Amino acid sequence: MIKISDIINYLEYSFTDISAQSKWDFSGKQVYTGDKEISKIALSLDAKEDIIEKAIKEGCELLITHHPIFFRESKGININKTVDRKVIKAIKGGLDILSYHTNLDMACDGLNDYICELLNAKMDNGFLSCEVSHPLYKVAVFVPYDYKDEVFHAMTSNGAGSIYGNYSSCGFIAEGAGLFTPNDKANPFIGSANEPQIVDEVKIETVVFKKHLHKVISAMLKAHPYEKAAYDIIELHNKLNYGFGRTATLDKEYSLQEFIKLLQDKLNIKHIITNMKYIKPFSRFGVCTGSGSSLWKDALNKGVNVLLTGDLKYHDALDAYEAGVCIIDATHQATEEIYMNRLAEIIKKQFNIEVKVLKQEQQLICWGGNN
Repeated sequence: MIKISDIINYLEYSFTDISAQSKWDFSGKQVYTGDKEISKIALSLDAKEDIIEKAIKEGCELLITHHPIFFRESKGININKTVDRKVIKAIKGGLDILSYHTNLDMACDGLNDYICELLNAKMDNGFLSCEVSHPLYKVAVFVPYDYKDEVFHAMTSNGAGSIYGNYSSCGFIAEGAGLFTPNDKANPFIGSANEPQIVDEVKIETVVFKKHLHKVISAMLKAHPYEKAAYDIIELHNKLNYGFGRTATLDKEYSLQEFIKLLQDKLNIKHIITNMKYIKPFSRFGVCTGSGSSLWKDALNKGVNVLLTGDLKYHDALDAYEAGVCIIDATHQATEEIYMNRLAEIIKKQFNIEVKVLKQEQQLICWGGNN
């Protein structure tokens, strides 16, 4: 059976990096009553009261949302407050709630990546804006040849060799000879006391995040056959950067109206706001799902003058217009809620568990009440 802790460990340390969330964010455990076995998970953009009720009615033991319930610390529980009432309802219904917000925004195969995939656009490297930098370490260990696979697997299964991209279990192996002489007090795996040894060994090198370093070293030593393993830990100058938004290139040039029609079809939304009526046909654009209109300067610095986002504000629209940047507001909800389908696929594949996507009945912000 799958436990909540299995879901937490995967979503916070493998699929995304929860330490990469913005300082103001409250991703992670929202309502957590302790680790337990679960058989059905609900996903939703927001933990609205009716969504919590639906999840409980559907027999779900866990609800995962993008937007957290809490954006500030709580000082007490009061049933007359909307947030507190939702918490009480979830606990009574046996429903735990997890939320993954800005760390999921910045993750590889996260929200922005999915939008680019839906639009058949190829992403460039990097982000529109860099928010967090994490130090990297190189770990090198010398292992008898016959134990190289076992030791390497122990390291990579505990977080080594992955930088949350399209590749995992990355490393380098070089063959060589290990030399050592055990003394009388040693208990050598190979050889005898006071006899020099030359052993066929390999040097395994891989990259590790600082937060995974202790766990990787512990796993490596446990899997290593030697009484005393030889290994190096080297802090690297290069770091892993996280940020908001992406730049991407479409499969062909689009006029503004053609691109809007593409967005309407792929995001299932009728009305879209822009700060320009006409622009030259384009193929490169920037995207920041949710609320990202303030990133128009970052988009311009990346060489794109079209930014797809939501929550367009007047002064951002005006300043971007005068700078020649077209901002397309496809709404906060539409650019993010659609990702719940992808997250459901990821969780199903990883855990082989039933996942139910609960969508809001209508666009929260709409035009004329027709959406």
